[in-house]
Amino acid sequence: MFKNVSEAVVSRIHPIGRRELALAALAVLVIAALSFLPSIMKHYGIGRQPLPEYSREGLAAPTGKIEPNAGTVLLSSSEGRELYLDTATLNLKVVDTESGVSWNSLYDDGKSGDAEKSPIVIRFLGKDSTMYEWDAYNYAIQNGRYTINRIENGAQIVFDFFETESYRLNEYMPTKISIEHYETLFLEKLKQLAGEGSLTEAQAKKYEEALGIAYQRDEDNGLYFFKFSGLPPLSLVKDLIQFSKDVGYTTEMLIADNQQFGIAVTITQPARFVVTMEATLDRGDLVVKVPTYAIEGDNDFYTIQNIAVLPSFGLASAEKVDDGQIVVPDGAGALFRVNTFNGKFPEYERPVYDNTYYNTLYEMPEFPENLTMPVFGMYVTDLGGRSQGHLGIIEKGAELGYVKVQLGTKDTSAGGTLYNKVYSTFDSMQYSRVKVFGPYSDNEARFLAATGLISVDYTVRYKLFDGNVTYYDLAKSYRDYLIDTYDLEPAYTAAPKLFLDVIGTVTLEKRFLGVPYKEPHSMTTYNQLLDIMEDLGDVNAVVNYKGVFNGGMNNTIGNKAALVRENGSKKEFEALLNGFEDGNDTLFLHADLMRLSDKSGGFWLKSNALHGYDGKPIEFRKYNYANGWFDLSSTKRYLLNPLYLSDTVDGFLKGSAAYPNIALGDMGSTYYANYNPREIVDPVVTRSIVEENLKKLSEQKTLALDNPNMDRIGHIAFATDISRESSNYATMYSSIPFRQLVMNGLAEYTTLNVNLSPDRSQYFLLQALELGSIPKFTISAENADVLKNSEYSDYYSIQYAVLADKMKALYTEYSEGLAAIGSKEITGHRLLAEGVFETTYASGASVIVNYNKFPVSVSGSNLDALGYLIKPKP
Repeated sequence: MFKNVSEAVVSRIHPIGRRELALAALAVLVIAALSFLPSIMKHYGIGRQPLPEYSREGLAAPTGKIEPNAGTVLLSSSEGRELYLDTATLNLKVVDTESGVSWNSLYDDGKSGDAEKSPIVIRFLGKDSTMYEWDAYNYAIQNGRYTINRIENGAQIVFDFFETESYRLNEYMPTKISIEHYETLFLEKLKQLAGEGSLTEAQAKKYEEALGIAYQRDEDNGLYFFKFSGLPPLSLVKDLIQFSKDVGYTTEMLIADNQQFGIAVTITQPARFVVTMEATLDRGDLVVKVPTYAIEGDNDFYTIQNIAVLPSFGLASAEKVDDGQIVVPDGAGALFRVNTFNGKFPEYERPVYDNTYYNTLYEMPEFPENLTMPVFGMYVTDLGGRSQGHLGIIEKGAELGYVKVQLGTKDTSAGGTLYNKVYSTFDSMQYSRVKVFGPYSDNEARFLAATGLISVDYTVRYKLFDGNVTYYDLAKSYRDYLIDTYDLEPAYTAAPKLFLDVIGTVTLEKRFLGVPYKEPHSMTTYNQLLDIMEDLGDVNAVVNYKGVFNGGMNNTIGNKAALVRENGSKKEFEALLNGFEDGNDTLFLHADLMRLSDKSGGFWLKSNALHGYDGKPIEFRKYNYANGWFDLSSTKRYLLNPLYLSDTVDGFLKGSAAYPNIALGDMGSTYYANYNPREIVDPVVTRSIVEENLKKLSEQKTLALDNPNMDRIGHIAFATDISRESSNYATMYSSIPFRQLVMNGLAEYTTLNVNLSPDRSQYFLLQALELGSIPKFTISAENADVLKNSEYSDYYSIQYAVLADKMKALYTEYSEGLAAIGSKEITGHRLLAEGVFETTYASGASVIVNYNKFPVSVSGSNLDALGYLIKPKP
């Protein structure tokens, strides 16, 4: 019966055609699917949040105007300090009313350059990819192009930078010029002017040499051409511009000569920028703010790219000081000695939070350590024995900031200056010159990719110190600042601990009949981890179990908390949790919420991945230090587009409700921004997204973060993998544990991996006793031989059975040492000799450690190589 009906229906629709019917039916199905796509994507994928707007502080409301001829004006008084402004030079001076010590933002001793007379220095980028730099002294102050407004507790200075004369050589001299015109308009004109006495012979010869350097004769085409492919030296540019004026080479001549060879001449409108800086006195601190959204410009050919803020604040001249040190947050921290300029090495300049990461992604890192703290400082003693110092804290905009050091020298013949400085700059626009044919192409063709002006209230707070001061005082001041800013409650425990990264499920490549395939493999199952904990016995352990969620170490997107079955059954997992609940040990479950390598589970590469400057999703791979390239055969890894992070975190929180302790491998220090030109999510906005999500996580979980930046300190209980070293740059004097001193009592922190380091375990024991650090091991139950030819070959010595005795021995010695010290609260720290440090604890005990691999004798004590001495509490 049903067959006959079907045939009847088909016979009726036959005039339309069966193919047309099929297409119509397909169209209906597609429309229906599209109507359900948003709900399907939401269920299986990740939701997207709107692009947040930066919350601007805005400019302070002026309460009056200060005239440029008003002399030195008192702006504010606070906490025994007074802030003055010299209205002619724009020098900001803070005076301590009790000691009489003062700090100045400018320095003019009759020998200083324009930079020492400039409160700010700007760099700006043209659409022709040319970078220019202007100092405030030359382009605003000496021309009277500034206004001063009085604001509450300080002043608002508006700099009107203006280009009085162009240095764009193509606006004065031709790119190509006929041989006839070159000889008549240039060479013969030079001879004529020299003969008339309008030019001296020396001037004429100088111009002739400049022309010879800049132009090359092309006999075949009957012309001279400008032979520099890039920007020539500024001295040559100035000589040629002056030459064009002296010989009367006009703009009309320039246009005509270039047009003869089909070259268009563009005369760019002069550059002009209005930049506002606010300086106030707040609780005795000088606070300086430069809001980028208040910058004004006269043409869109140029964009301000970088601004140096008070580059000469606290400057120390080599003629005035012999003793002093500069502190930078390189790795754990580092010191430079003043007056140690070395012309063989460039000035030290490093990005805070590794903020040039995506611009240098495909290059071998120049420095082994990053800057995870937005601070810098200096303290000196002058020739009269008077001491003072300052600490700069980048309060806002650190994700765009840099720390720069200039060392002085008394002998300036080698190219240095007299002046020792440390200061910050920041990128008001990020950019990259992207290789057109890929990062490893031999073809150097590039295009300019830029974010445009980034809205930020770049703010630096200067803590001021009169009298003798050391790096410990600066670290303590920054620590107190963090306590106040994040409303932290310092807490200390004298209990010894070991921190264990336990490797769970990894993904290995296997082959079947020569065909490769991926297979998950557990290096430590739930039951094996329980056995390890039982074997450790009385060792107080904090465990970070890796490879437990969402596919393991090669994880999928983190918008869920699905357990990896290779580690064991649900029942075995519950037994593991119960085992930790019944003891004194702590279990953290590891997750990556920004990073992933497995694209299944709702991740769409084009829309969900973070994009680089080239407009493509970034594929992160294992770095090959032997050739300085990413290993293109290694597994691709991706970062989540920042606009999809919030939904991912919400999904993870829902799925992990039963797990109170979470260790995050990526939210501690991953530099985060999306450079897709169709939708740029700048680092300032992205930081607010990360901050919001860390807040959500820390309100519901106890968090451990891997190597976190200091602005994350308010959210964590543990900071893992904290290096004791700096980058050991050539002009550095010593590494110092500035970072650990700051974190002391604010979070517990671990060493780097004891068993994955070329250093002996004694090196890490010294850190534990010197700083209260927790020694850290990475372990597995299975033999690491299965990882030899895998992505995880770095885990070369992790089998617990081999390491157990070493771990227990280190823990025993650490426990005994800590018992003798009686506290982890640090009250003092100092450098006794190269590689030798002394820590004082609240208990009254002190520890001297020798990081040298040879014995030393210091302060009346003899220490073995990598040895220590505990002076017990009274």
